[in-house]
Amino acid sequence: MVEISEEYANKLVNTFSTISIVVYVGVAILLSIIAIFSLGESFLGVIALLSSMQWEEGIVQVIYSILFTIIIIELFETVTVYLKTKQVPVRALLIVALTALIRHIIIMNISESELFRYLGLSVIMAVLIAGIYLLKEDIHSGNLIN
Repeated sequence: MVEISEEYANKLVNTFSTISIVVYVGVAILLSIIAIFSLGESFLGVIALLSSMQWEEGIVQVIYSILFTIIIIELFETVTVYLKTKQVPVRALLIVALTALIRHIIIMNISESELFRYLGLSVIMAVLIAGIYLLKEDIHSGNLIN
């Protein structure tokens, strides 16, 4: 087995850490661009809703678009928290997953779906809510409560 010096190992680890940070910064930039476009699409959806007066489908589409924007913003926040603390905020990722699940449920056609699909979605939603609750933050200190 080839042994490497401690100095070389540290340089290698620093190189990989730098690559990781560069990738996260790139992801943050892309998420920012997507969030701006998504927000614009939400505004256009509201304008289209007001001009067409097709309330039922229009409102669902606007809510769908707004929830997508929220998901993108939460993912962006997750990346920025990681860049600041070098820790992945699991609770924030659970909130993103719950928002995405709610977005899916809103757009899903109830009449064409099976009972087992709803049971599965209900179980997933319960697990996400339990995870978010169990990882609740102390409001005063910002620290996680165990």
